[in-house]
Amino acid sequence: MDLYADIPLYGRYSPKPDDFRVDRRHVNSHTRESLRYWTSVVGLCDESVRIYPADDGDRDVFALGSVIVKSSHLHKTVDGQTGDIDFSYADANQVKAIAIARNVLGSVRTPDIYFAGKIDGCQVLVQERLPGVGLNVAWPYLSQAQRESFKQQIREILRQLHTIKPPGGLHVRRHVVQDPNILTNGRIHSLEEDILFSETNVDPDMSFMHNDLSKSNIIVDKDKIVGVIDWEMAGFFGWKTAGEVHRRIRTPQREHFTKANISEERLHELLWWNDLYDDNVLGS
Repeated sequence: MDLYADIPLYGRYSPKPDDFRVDRRHVNSHTRESLRYWTSVVGLCDESVRIYPADDGDRDVFALGSVIVKSSHLHKTVDGQTGDIDFSYADANQVKAIAIARNVLGSVRTPDIYFAGKIDGCQVLVQERLPGVGLNVAWPYLSQAQRESFKQQIREILRQLHTIKPPGGLHVRRHVVQDPNILTNGRIHSLEEDILFSETNVDPDMSFMHNDLSKSNIIVDKDKIVGVIDWEMAGFFGWKTAGEVHRRIRTPQREHFTKANISEERLHELLWWNDLYDDNVLGS
């Protein structure tokens, strides 16, 4: 059963000759002419190409041919306001984090960013849509051996990222681009704030981590991980700290199912992705 059959554009992309493609003359340009162009691109993003409808304050995600667009323009009120979070820091973090990650990822792709900026008062991000299938979409169709292979592949990616150390002897955990309002603007949960920034976290490891390796952020094709997307939460957090965020926030936990009438086999399947950062992985 295809869990995403009602969203045919979600989590899968095979390029076609007639796909929408950006005009390269306007990539990362904020001239008046380029802003008019990016306004026209946002204008193409309606419910028919929306793959993730966000709550108020967040951004919808649109699959427009060869690009992904994040924008809250459909949430505007009668006075033209959206009331969304300032995502400019998240977008800047993504741009910088991708540049860092590309130094070690080899053939595993990250999306090119084509535009990040304000369009009619909304913070808009336009990025490359990587060909392949989201691991979350592929998951129900995978054998146990394929699932184990993908887990080992992503662990190798984690080990590669872990080799990147913070610049200038950084001794404080942080995102690549710091958002001065991240503790109050709703971008992260209070539990994540505590895990990342608590003074009780004395682990000296400040290595670079993606920090949001949900299956939906991993693109696969022909039994290989071919891409990793959504780097807005990446930063210098260290292996154990990112692992704690992953186990307690990004993935379900056993205690969530204490009252559910499900088999141990089914529970094992639901928790399959939780142990990516187990301590023995880093040294293996």
